[in-house]
Amino acid sequence: MPLMLRIKDLGLLIVVFGSMAAGVLWPNETRKLAPFLSWFLMGMLFLAFLKVFPSEIWDTLQRYSLKLPLLILAKLIVIPLLIYPLASKFLPAYALGLILLAGVSTGLSAPFFSGYVGANIPLVLAMTVVTTLLLPLTLPLLVKISIGRELQFDLIGLAGFMAVLIFLPLLVSVFFRRLLPRISGWLDEQSYPISLVLLAAMNLGAFGLYTPFLRAHHAEVVISVLVGSGLAVVLASAGVVLFWSSSPLERVAAGGALGWINNVLVIVLGNYFNDPLISVLAALYLVPYYVLIVPLGHLSRRLERSGD
Repeated sequence: MPLMLRIKDLGLLIVVFGSMAAGVLWPNETRKLAPFLSWFLMGMLFLAFLKVFPSEIWDTLQRYSLKLPLLILAKLIVIPLLIYPLASKFLPAYALGLILLAGVSTGLSAPFFSGYVGANIPLVLAMTVVTTLLLPLTLPLLVKISIGRELQFDLIGLAGFMAVLIFLPLLVSVFFRRLLPRISGWLDEQSYPISLVLLAAMNLGAFGLYTPFLRAHHAEVVISVLVGSGLAVVLASAGVVLFWSSSPLERVAAGGALGWINNVLVIVLGNYFNDPLISVLAALYLVPYYVLIVPLGHLSRRLERSGD
């Protein structure tokens, strides 16, 4: 079984990194997918909601009435504020991008990857829902505290957009489950290959959009991948530690909930700040985002075998 999982990991990584490369090689064609990035993400969240009933998310919120708020606080406020002073001192050009990535919500595709590594899906879904809905309140506060700048963003529009990202897939999943159970069952069975297609389409659009910058700034690309990888290690490790007293699969889920983030939103915010480096850092965070399946999958299998 571990060998089969490693082969499966290799197949997934080939698909996602191959689609990134295709986006860079054929940007004129692939950037046409960029306007649909949010739809691809909502498609993945819809597939996750088919696997988990809303009542399971509510049960998770009640079961972790103390730990989950601590995890949310760490994700949206504490860790970003700890990272920013270090980034400002050692990597000033990347400081704003890092605090935005560190403080953004759990990603819409995080539940898919949680299920992929065998971790607790309801816990990650709960983090996705709550952090996404809180983000319009916490992100401006984070920017104000860290850099002393007002985030003159359409916060009402952002809140509405984030709500649509969550509740549209949820409502459609309820509709399918109740009125189209056969189609719902088929989609659930085929969720893995469908999710791979959505991931590939998302990568094509994102990397096609930023190909000119990627080709012109090779040094920044390498540094962005290294910086993003370091951030992913810090975030995922913090999640595992915060849930250390929980069951093994919940520990892994907490790590994934912090490491698999909504970096696509930070790509958009990079345009708002008129800083392409923020957007590129966010886009290249997809490299450690996907690679996280290897250590978190290994941790999940090891903890399960040991019964720790």
